[in-house]
Amino acid sequence: MIKLGDVRARLPARLCQPPDVLRGAGAVWRRHLIVWRTMLWASLTSNVFEPLLFLFAFGYGLGAIVGELGGLPYLVFILPGMMAYTAMFAASFEATIGAYARFRLQKTWDAMLATPLSLTEILLGELLWCATKATVAATCVFIVGAAFGGVPSIGGGLLGLLMLVLAALCFGACGHAFLAYAKGWDFFSYVFTFWVTPMFIFSGVFFEVTRFPDPIQLLAWVLPMTHVIAVLRPLTTGQELGWIAILNVLYVAGLAVVAFLVARRRIGQRMFD
Repeated sequence: MIKLGDVRARLPARLCQPPDVLRGAGAVWRRHLIVWRTMLWASLTSNVFEPLLFLFAFGYGLGAIVGELGGLPYLVFILPGMMAYTAMFAASFEATIGAYARFRLQKTWDAMLATPLSLTEILLGELLWCATKATVAATCVFIVGAAFGGVPSIGGGLLGLLMLVLAALCFGACGHAFLAYAKGWDFFSYVFTFWVTPMFIFSGVFFEVTRFPDPIQLLAWVLPMTHVIAVLRPLTTGQELGWIAILNVLYVAGLAVVAFLVARRRIGQRMFD
């Protein structure tokens, strides 16, 4: 019987190690984790407790008036939307405000570039960190919502967390694309007004997208969070996913790749030209 250790021993050492770009990105991720541990509770306050306030205010307050929506108790209906919103806000904030501080104010990226790290590794590390914070925050909302009976399908909800990882990567990449064109803090007011807020309102967090006029529905389906919720809600409620869920996932993944390439190109021009 061939053992895995014997196979690895026969392979060149470089084949048994992760690619350099992943090791570099992992180093950036670990650096951010160490810093984050010193401000853990302050970070959780904004990224976790605020969405929980929305969840209980709307899930129980408005839910007492609405009753059911889409054949679901309102708390059950709204929970996947709040999970998606939590991931979207945490990733977007970290990829814009947080990353801009490291990029311009603290000059952290310049210091990293003085090491063997490349800009691609730095951006990938930043993206992984955005996804980590967003997934942790969304998982906290999931746990609390499940404890109060807001998740009929726990197994589906756990699968939904995998979708939220992809969603967080997408939101983080889009945030970096916006960051690439930011020349000051004021620029991010446009990002949160015309990007974050429309996703919060129009992507199906509180109501079904079909309740909006046709032009607003078209806008909603351009926004990535609408596609995320379209996959997440059936998973958490135990409903069957249709084939169109594949298109939803591909849209989110494709947007993440495009946004990352735009960010890499533009930030490289700003830092090296």
